Amino acid sequence: MSEQPKPKKRLPRARRVTEDARPPMVLTDRDREIVVATNAYQALLGKQLERLFFTSRSTAQYRLQRLYQHEFLDRHFMTVVSTAPAASPMIYTLGKRGAYLLSQEMGYQPTQLRRFPKVIKWQFMEHLLAGNEVRIAISLACHANGFALEEWLDEPVFRGAPEYVQVTDGKGKTSEKPVFPDGYFRIKTEQGTAHCFLEVDRATEQQSKFRPQVEVYEAYVASGQYQARFSPKSMRVLIVTTTPERLQNLKKTVVSAGGDEKYWFTTFAQLTEATVLTAPIWEVLGSKEKRAWVG
Repeated sequence: MSEQPKPKKRLPRARRVTEDARPPMVLTDRDREIVVATNAYQALLGKQLERLFFTSRSTAQYRLQRLYQHEFLDRHFMTVVSTAPAASPMIYTLGKRGAYLLSQEMGYQPTQLRRFPKVIKWQFMEHLLAGNEVRIAISLACHANGFALEEWLDEPVFRGAPEYVQVTDGKGKTSEKPVFPDGYFRIKTEQGTAHCFLEVDRATEQQSKFRPQVEVYEAYVASGQYQARFSPKSMRVLIVTTTPERLQNLKKTVVSAGGDEKYWFTTFAQLTEATVLTAPIWEVLGSKEKRAWVG
């Protein structure tokens, strides 16, 4: 009687196995694209990587498991209430071999590699993942509609080469403030090119804390520094927040800080790749009707 083969052990979710126990793997072009994207976004949930690169959840899980076990990607687990890693969403960042791949095979410089420190500030991570959700929706919508997402600059880019503006507060005091948006991007459509800044508001701070950021944008445009760096005469500031009530309060804050129709607002619940560009989900300051970007 022939001996039945032993079933393969499931790889652990929250730790790597020893090198001799890792499953065989041949790096594919899609694997390389996943490593590049993870570095560009800094951190991505497994489900976000699935939306970007896969059509099957099982295939995504299989491939991401191997990229993790072979150290191309690192895994982190954000605690949900008091649950264990088995119930926590997986977050992927650039791994040691992923960094080596980017530097040796693709010519990345050390300053272009975005590996996370061992100790992660989870509030920063949550904010980053929320912003990446918006970025993914825009990227997928551009692909679906034949638009060109020509450039995306995130906050670390602005922090790496900071610009400062002179801001005068309500008491007449002038101070120097940095321009640190959550993101800037440029989309080319049949109707022209849109230049946008992104602000992600998770309602974790008092809305009064949002006013200084609006004052920075207003000073950035008024000083001519925005036009000098990005060339266009116009721009939009997209603000994505948590609830309709929060949205209305932020609109009042933006008006009080001198904002105008360049500020567009929506909520996370309304924003998907199917709606972000072509559906009327955006409330524009000074208008009572919701608008779509295109059409």
